[in-house]
Amino acid sequence: MKATSEAAFETAIEAVLLANGYARVEAQGFDRERAVFPAEALAFIRATRPKVWENWKRCTAARPRNTFRCRA
Repeated sequence: MKATSEAAFETAIEAVLLANGYARVEAQGFDRERAVFPAEALAFIRATRPKVWENWKRCTAARPRNTFRCRA
């Protein structure tokens, strides 16, 4: 791989992020339609915004972890 290629650039950025506390997420969890990793986003909301999470659970009672369509 050339040192000036896009792949080399992406690899360098990833290495810096991983060395500074970021975690690698597998691509198959990416929701292309909404351009988000739903599991990661919802885990963040659950951990940092408990009131929002409770509203979200009420709004999407059937499957709160699998939807971004509800506005909480």
